[in-house]
Amino acid sequence: MTTNTPESRRAAIRGWVAVAGRAISPHYPLETFIARNPLADYEHLPYEEALRAVAREHGILLTRAEAEFREMHAAGRITDEDLVAALHVVVPEARTPRPVIVDGRITSITEILRQDLLVSPPAVTSGASMPTPAAALFPRLHARVDDLTGRWLAALLGAPAWSTPIRRGPMWETWRRLAALDPSVPRRVRAGIRTAPVDPADAIDAALQRWGIDDDGAESFIRAHLLAQPGWTALVRSVGDRARGTDLTSLVAVRATWERLLLPADAALPETTASSSDTAARQEAVAHALGADGAGVGVSATLHRTLSLVDATARLAVWQEAYERRVARTLSPSAEPVLRPVGPAMARPLAHAVFCIDPRSESFRRHLEAAADVETLGFAGFFAVPISFRPADGSPEVASCPVLLTPRVAISESSVDRDAITGWRRRRSAHLERRATVQALEKSTLAPYAFAETAGWVFGAAAAARTVAPRAWRAASERLRSRKPPTHVDADVVFGLEERVLYAETALRMMGLVDGFARIVLLCGHGASVTNNPFASSLQCGACGGHEGEPNARAAAMIFNDPATRAGLVERGIHIPDDTLFVAAQMDTVTDEVTVLEPWRIPATHETAVWELSRALERARSANVVDRAAELPGAPVGTADSVVVADARRRAADWAEAYPEWGLVGNAAFIVGPRAITAGRDLGRRAFLHSYDTAADPDGSGLETILTAPMIVAQWINAQYAASTVAPDRFGAGPKPLHNVVGTVGVLSGFGGDVRIGLPWQSVGVGREARHEPVRLQVFVQAPLARINAIVESSEVVRTLVLHRWITLRAREHDTDRWMRFGSYGWQTEPGFDAAEASAATVAREEQREKENL
Repeated sequence: MTTNTPESRRAAIRGWVAVAGRAISPHYPLETFIARNPLADYEHLPYEEALRAVAREHGILLTRAEAEFREMHAAGRITDEDLVAALHVVVPEARTPRPVIVDGRITSITEILRQDLLVSPPAVTSGASMPTPAAALFPRLHARVDDLTGRWLAALLGAPAWSTPIRRGPMWETWRRLAALDPSVPRRVRAGIRTAPVDPADAIDAALQRWGIDDDGAESFIRAHLLAQPGWTALVRSVGDRARGTDLTSLVAVRATWERLLLPADAALPETTASSSDTAARQEAVAHALGADGAGVGVSATLHRTLSLVDATARLAVWQEAYERRVARTLSPSAEPVLRPVGPAMARPLAHAVFCIDPRSESFRRHLEAAADVETLGFAGFFAVPISFRPADGSPEVASCPVLLTPRVAISESSVDRDAITGWRRRRSAHLERRATVQALEKSTLAPYAFAETAGWVFGAAAAARTVAPRAWRAASERLRSRKPPTHVDADVVFGLEERVLYAETALRMMGLVDGFARIVLLCGHGASVTNNPFASSLQCGACGGHEGEPNARAAAMIFNDPATRAGLVERGIHIPDDTLFVAAQMDTVTDEVTVLEPWRIPATHETAVWELSRALERARSANVVDRAAELPGAPVGTADSVVVADARRRAADWAEAYPEWGLVGNAAFIVGPRAITAGRDLGRRAFLHSYDTAADPDGSGLETILTAPMIVAQWINAQYAASTVAPDRFGAGPKPLHNVVGTVGVLSGFGGDVRIGLPWQSVGVGREARHEPVRLQVFVQAPLARINAIVESSEVVRTLVLHRWITLRAREHDTDRWMRFGSYGWQTEPGFDAAEASAATVAREEQREKENL
């Protein structure tokens, strides 16, 4: 149906743009980069359907290639039992026990489909089903459109000093005015730009008419243009301003107009060709594997009917499911009794240490528990304090909380020593202004030439020193830097008493710490000290919006130590002993150094306990650095611990270091339950560990918050790492050495093209080999099933992720229970999932093979 009035037509076109734009998620600028599924808008589809849509629209596979899966099967990494279990999950018909007769042989649907997985032609993708007209007809002109559009967007969104005229008005209006003056394009193109429609929707309509595309094909045409440069599209979705005319409609209008004017006037769209089917080849291969005659009419009909249950994409979903089962078995807490100390007479531990759920904390917690009598807990790194933070140096305010939340208040950092803080702030501001001036000179149009002539010898010597001796350079810089006086945050002022009590109770009940408090409770946020890394925020705390967790730890410690807050908690059934002190700290995930943030607040009565804890933290640091070094490229493995620790410090200071740390590489599981079910186990920094005790959360609100906030953020991170691994050219940021930073919004690979989204290759791989295992998040929750049912039912986001199988949810109520998996038909046991069962199945399979060989 064709719309009639100009306004209704424009509205229809903007609607098509909005729908087509969902093919790529918003991309956050570098300064607030947080991991997020680049294909989050496909999550409304079941996983298999999403795989098909992504292959059709993006032209890529969202899993490993089928040939790789088959290699892992041949090597024993994927077992036949896992394949069968995966088939039963993905293909409901495979669960039927009814036999199938093929050429006189008794078999089953499951066996036919298993052979299909092993021998049929592998699944491939032939690219996007509808490329842009330029991409289909003249690839070189398509690259020219990409280049012209990318340069314009880099100037508009990157905001270089010379681009003020470009940012002066709406994107489409300014482009029409200035692109018409571009001498690098033919005169006829410039004339066409000057006469282009005033409204960007009309410009898109002109392109649709030029190519003879009706309303049914309009959305596909628009999507093809948006996905031609997914990075710029994602960035416009994130930072675009509809009121100022920077939106996807203007972006499509610019691209479509360039294309319409650059291509020859007589160019026409090629005829679409139907995709070929591999059904015959599949039937022949499967028949041969079954030892049957594929030419028989009955055999062909039976195999055709069975193989029609899955297509090539569904086979990939089966492989992915089977691949993930072994990962889940490796990381799942075992089903055995956990001994917990009981009784009022048990000794208090040296400290409780609360760390972020970040997988990097998992190994540190394990080493800390081995170093001293410290009980550790896991909690989201913003410590249930959603704030904006105003640093004492006057830097811009930052939102230090999950992006799912909006901070209600802003806390400020200040000092009781007004003269000292004023002097420090003045010196700090002067330093920041000098650095900003140098950066402005470097990025201006002509000044860099004169600047290099006059000051190049100074900066050249400094660059050489930073390269040769990065640790010495950092140490010298810190000695020259003005020392910051003791400061505090005003959380006790900006939060009312009721708010403080609510935040404190919520945090304590969520982490299961409601009694048995140690004298020291360490609240340990985390950050990453890196140098010259555009993606530094991707290594910071995701629960703090891509910032360090220091402000939140300090604010939370102040709230927990507040006498009025503690009195309010007593009324709610939580009594914190008078001698319990909450201490704010921060862990540097590059060096593993833990720093007490406000040592001036430690009273004399607790100095000895804090000193003992600090020694334990240092021992844990050494052990954890050595543990991590075994996986870092170029680390001095096998040397003294002090050498490895020194290398970690060097990585933090070295501006040429591509691997300061591995970040969250390998993340695969989200485990919710008491620490006792994972204590002492080496999970390889692959699990988000969130403490939870059902008894401490009587109404289940704490569990609801865990599953609707931290778990969602963990799934974003998991999906981002997976996408950057399986499709690094599409959803990754490419190799770090090629990065060309565009303002604060992103990076290019080289001098032009599309802005890169996702993570750099050095965050997920080494050389040509991926270091990250791309698996969907495996969620384990120890809590009453009825509570989990209620949360899945009430939360649309959680329900969609679970039922559409973007995550795998397993649960149990007690330590000794078997894990149950949530599926389309409710909770179900998984045969062969427990480690003991899997081991027995492996032994039986090997014995059967030996008998066959005899």
